[in-house]
Amino acid sequence: MLNDISFILGAQRNPPAKLAMSTATVYIGAMRLAFTDSPLDHAGLNRSDAGWMDAQHRHDGARAVLFAGGALALGEDGAPLILPAREAAAMPLKWPGLIFLGLQDGAPWFAASLEPGVRERGPDFRMSAMHAPPDLTCIFARARAILLWAGRRRVCSNCGGSNEPVDGGLRLLCPSCGMEHYPRTDPSVIFLPYSGDRCVLGRQAGWPPGMYATLAGFVEPGETLEAACAREALEEIHLKALRAEYVASQPWPFPSSLMLGFMVEIEPGEVRPDDDLEDARWFSREEVRSLYDGEMARWSPRHFSISRLLVEHWLDTG
Repeated sequence: MLNDISFILGAQRNPPAKLAMSTATVYIGAMRLAFTDSPLDHAGLNRSDAGWMDAQHRHDGARAVLFAGGALALGEDGAPLILPAREAAAMPLKWPGLIFLGLQDGAPWFAASLEPGVRERGPDFRMSAMHAPPDLTCIFARARAILLWAGRRRVCSNCGGSNEPVDGGLRLLCPSCGMEHYPRTDPSVIFLPYSGDRCVLGRQAGWPPGMYATLAGFVEPGETLEAACAREALEEIHLKALRAEYVASQPWPFPSSLMLGFMVEIEPGEVRPDDDLEDARWFSREEVRSLYDGEMARWSPRHFSISRLLVEHWLDTG
């Protein structure tokens, strides 16, 4: 039964040497896990004050990061386009214009999407985020998630009226029916299934040859995180989960998820991959070390995904 699964806050209680955590930051070795520990103060107590928000737009240190087609827009130097907020506001911007992201050392950050053809778009956002400085990566990720949400919410889903941005664009209000719309974050579990000295890794058909990673899935309505792990394990590899241990979380802006990382002990047995997976199989610790020190190292930095953190956590505790 799914509700038989137990929950242990183990990794935060006794983190191994390579898994250091504070209340906001997760590290793999000396490297900060991408998208964690944002430098921004979201100013939740102030942003509903229209006068205060107006002052942020006029702040001498106000900056805006601009996007083009879902990717970072590029400046003439080929770097991400970050302009003084006043300059950005004068450019052709998609609705709702500049949105407020937060304060960094007292100076406001904004973001906006440019109308098509105004500036060249950069590489795939995932590639840009892999190599940006950690603080900027967090800012870029928050910007992209909110802009994508706002771009799909111009029309009220309750009455079909036209939404208006308030609170710096972090809330949309429909004047016709009074419906409020807030940015959405979808919770998902990402976990490493293991039994004894072996774990299960899977791969999807579109991945590079030889690439294997942890399992993941969205949390369904009325479901606990532990039950989501158990259901996904049963659906994806047809093995029963026995115990779930929370490790850490990671905001994941593709487009807007919160990845909640678990170690999941499963029953030993035959792995039967679901149709969503091209393959899934048992790996020994030696096989996992060889895989992640070899082919996997070519495809993404080790600090980029919580998937790698879970794998290294398992290797370190063996």
